[in-house]
Amino acid sequence: MAEKKNQLLRVVLVIFAIMTLGYGILYLFFPQIQIDAAGGEPIEPGWIRWFGGVLIALGIGSIMAFRNPEKQGIYVTLACIGSLLTSLALFYEVIFVDFADFNLLTTLIPAIILFIVAVLFWLSLRQSKELLW
Repeated sequence: MAEKKNQLLRVVLVIFAIMTLGYGILYLFFPQIQIDAAGGEPIEPGWIRWFGGVLIALGIGSIMAFRNPEKQGIYVTLACIGSLLTSLALFYEVIFVDFADFNLLTTLIPAIILFIVAVLFWLSLRQSKELLW
């Protein structure tokens, strides 16, 4: 029964790992692709390259938590809060920022996905409380 309760946690950790590793590799090695996809003002790619390292570290942390989820409540809480805050920031961008060349889908889709991931992390925190803490 406890294993079934922890399935949601494991699924969300995999989703989060894939997302963070994907974006991390993109930002670290190919930041110009992300800049072009956003459709905003051109910026120096080096200014956003460091995000890639942080995202890759979060992805690796998710894989580590997936492999051994015991006592990983702090990490899961961090991932939940990070996903929620990032989704809210992206929703704010969609609602309040008016860019002429703004590509709505490159912001709205990640905002929705991150919000869903944050909710799933929150649910998994509640379901797997005895394992994580």
